[in-house]
Amino acid sequence: MAGTGNSQEKRLRQTMLTNSEEKKLEALEEKLQSFQIETDISRSHKETKKYYETLRSVIELYEGLVQRANKQGKKLQGKSYKKLRSLTGNAIDQLGSQPHPATSSLKNYNHELHGPFLGVSDEGSAAPYIRNAALESPKMKVIGPSEPMVVGVAHDAERLAASGEVAVGPAEYRDIRLSCMGRILTSTNVGTRLNLRYYKQRPVIEIEHGSIEESISRARQQAKEVLEPFLYTPDNTPRPLTIFAKFASRRTYEHRHQILKRLAEFFTSGEICNPDHHKLGLIVSVERGERGVHAAMEAIDLACRARLAEVAISGEVLKSAEDKISMPGLLNYFSPKHVSELLDYANQKEMPVSPRNLVDTDTVSRHVWVGLNVARNMGLELGKYGLFPLTLPESERVMENIQSWFPSWTAAPVFYVDFPTMDSETVYTEKNIKGGLERWLDLVSKHNIPVVLIDTADKDKGRRLLKNSPGDKKGILTLEEIGEIDSEANKLGIRALWAGGITVPQVYEFGKIGVFGLYVTSAAAVSRPVSGAYERDVMLANLKEPTFYGVFRVKLLLEAGFLYGRLLQKGDVDNAKALDGKVGKYLSVIKRKYDKDKFRIVRDELVSIVTQAWQTHFKLFE
Repeated sequence: MAGTGNSQEKRLRQTMLTNSEEKKLEALEEKLQSFQIETDISRSHKETKKYYETLRSVIELYEGLVQRANKQGKKLQGKSYKKLRSLTGNAIDQLGSQPHPATSSLKNYNHELHGPFLGVSDEGSAAPYIRNAALESPKMKVIGPSEPMVVGVAHDAERLAASGEVAVGPAEYRDIRLSCMGRILTSTNVGTRLNLRYYKQRPVIEIEHGSIEESISRARQQAKEVLEPFLYTPDNTPRPLTIFAKFASRRTYEHRHQILKRLAEFFTSGEICNPDHHKLGLIVSVERGERGVHAAMEAIDLACRARLAEVAISGEVLKSAEDKISMPGLLNYFSPKHVSELLDYANQKEMPVSPRNLVDTDTVSRHVWVGLNVARNMGLELGKYGLFPLTLPESERVMENIQSWFPSWTAAPVFYVDFPTMDSETVYTEKNIKGGLERWLDLVSKHNIPVVLIDTADKDKGRRLLKNSPGDKKGILTLEEIGEIDSEANKLGIRALWAGGITVPQVYEFGKIGVFGLYVTSAAAVSRPVSGAYERDVMLANLKEPTFYGVFRVKLLLEAGFLYGRLLQKGDVDNAKALDGKVGKYLSVIKRKYDKDKFRIVRDELVSIVTQAWQTHFKLFE
C-alpha cells in the first residue's frame, strides 16, 4: 500500500521527463515567454491563435507524460515535471478547458468485469489521496497499470458546503485535472437544484363588477385584443393559446357560470379566434389548506359546467416550498396530501389543472447545458445534473434536450428520493417514492439515457438513501427496494449510480448487489477545520476531506462485496463465506477502533483474500 514502502522503493518508482520531453518543454516555455513580453501590444488574430495552440501543446505534453508514467507504474518527480505541471495549470486557466473534450465516457465502463464504479466527492484538496488509493486497490494490484476506464474510480468535483454538495469553479477544475488526468476518472454535479425560468405569464381577462352583459362585453373585447396576434400570424397559421378568465369581484356561483358559459360559446363560435387553437380557461387564487383545496375543486366544477379547457391555480407559497426556494408544480401551494386529492378530483372530472406559471424547459435545459459543456470540455468522463424542482413531465423535456446535445458523452440526470415530485396524476413522496422512481426510469429509457444517479439532497438534515433498519426515519429505501430498482433499471438498459449518506458497512452491501456504481463522501472522509474560501460559509462547522485510508477502505469493501456476489453466482460457496467472514472481522475492527497493529493484520488478510478472488474472477470471466 502507498505509504508503507521504504524510501528506496519509492525512488525506484519515480520517473522524470525524457530528453525529447525536456527539449519540447524548453521550446514551449520560450514561446510562452515571448508571448508574455508582447502582452502590452495588441496581438493579431494569427498571433493569438498561435498563443492558444502553444497552451494546448503544453497540456498535451503533460497529459502524455502522466499517461506514460501511469502505464509504467511510476511516480513523476523533478524540477522539469514541476515546471510542466505549473505551466499546464496556467494553460488550463487561460483556455478554460483542455485541448479537446473528454475522449471517454463513463457509460462505457464495464462493471461486470471490473466491479462497481466508485466516485469520491471533494473540491480538489484530497485529489492525490483519492487517486493513490484507487491505484493501490487489490483490483489494480492484480491488473497492473491501466487506463482510467479500467481503474473505475473518479474524483467527483464538488465543493462540500454546509448546505450539501455544490458546484466547483475554474480553480477546482484545474487542480483536479492536474492530479487525475490520465490516471483516474473525473466527474461532477453541475447543480442539485435547477435555476428555474418561466414563460411569460399566460394571459388573463378580468371579469369586472357590473351587470352580466356589461362584464361579458368587456371580457370579449379583452380577449379579442389578446388573441389577435395569435390568430393573424406571419404565415397565417394560428398559434395555440389559452386565455384565463378571472373574477375581480365576488359573484354568485350561477352568475359566474352564466358569464363563463357565454364566453366559452363566444370562443367556440370562431368569431374572433380559431376554436381548434384558442381556448378559454379559468384561473383562481386560493388559500392554503382544506379551504384552498375546496376552492380549487369548486373552480374545477365551474369550469366543467361551462365547458372550459383548463383551470390554473395561484396561491400563497407554503413555508416548506419557500425553504427549498420552490417546489414542483402545485406543491408550492398545497401539501402532497392535498395535491393528491386535487389531482384525483381533476382527473375524475377530466379537467386539466396546473399552476399559473409554466416552466420554460427549453431555457432551463440550456442553463444545464452550460455547466455540463464546461465539464465535458475540461475532460471529465461524467456530468450529473439535478432536476428539482421540476415535475416529471417537465423533467422529461429537459432530459430529452440534454441527451440530444450529448449523444456520445455521459450526462446523467439525478433523482432525489428525499424530495417530492409529481405528474398530472400522482404525487410521489417518501411513502411511494419507489413508484415515482420507477416512473422516472421509464421516462429516462424513452430517450436512451444510459446512466442516472439516485441520491438524497437534504444531506445537511441527515437524510440517507438506505435505511439501517425498518424503523429508521432518516433512511428512505430498504436494501431490498434498492435491489429491485437497480434490477428494473438494468432491464431498461439504464445503469444506476447510487449516493446519499452511504455508510462504510453499507458500501459492502451495495457491492453484493452488483450495482453499476456508488458515490461517497463521509464514508471516506475525516473532519478538518474550516479554511480558505469555505470560511465564508457561515453555517459550516467543519470540512469533510477524504483521506487515503478512507478511500482505500471504501474501495476495498466495494470490491469485496462485488466478488462475494460473483463467487456465489459461480457456486463457490466456501470461498464466498470465507470472504464474508474476513469482511465481518474488518468491519468489527473499524467499529471498535482496535490498535493499529491488529487493524493492519485484519486489513491485510482481507486484501489478500480479495486479491485472490480477483484472480479467480478474471480467469472465470475469460
